[in-house]
Amino acid sequence: MTRPRGYGQVALRHLPWVVLSGMVLLASFFLPLDKFSVRTCAFLWLTGYPCPSCGWTRGVVAMANGHWMTVLHDCPLVVVLYGLTALIFAWNAAALILGVNVERGRWLSMSGKQGGWLFGVAGLMVLANWIYRLAMGFK
Repeated sequence: MTRPRGYGQVALRHLPWVVLSGMVLLASFFLPLDKFSVRTCAFLWLTGYPCPSCGWTRGVVAMANGHWMTVLHDCPLVVVLYGLTALIFAWNAAALILGVNVERGRWLSMSGKQGGWLFGVAGLMVLANWIYRLAMGFK
């Protein structure tokens, strides 16, 4: 954690993440889950099987509206993604409020071996979630 010379440096570094993650969290909270039936997945339309990210949007909306047990059953990876989004928002909002630049650390810097491992683990999680959804028969 470093205290920069001016608040502009803090805002430049953390404000875009607060806005982006905050928009995702707010939009997911205000989208009506009962009227949300987007079926525009080209992969699903062409193959009859859901793509690796099918169900994520509905899952994020359900998480925001407190239906986390349903999400845990339907698309467990969304619980992790929603939690990470909330964590990104809180981390960067705290940096803005405190007026400090919060460093990411070596695992989140996405350089070298650590970035490759992080990318590989994320890919395996997406694959495991997709296999789970296919095995459960979700579309």
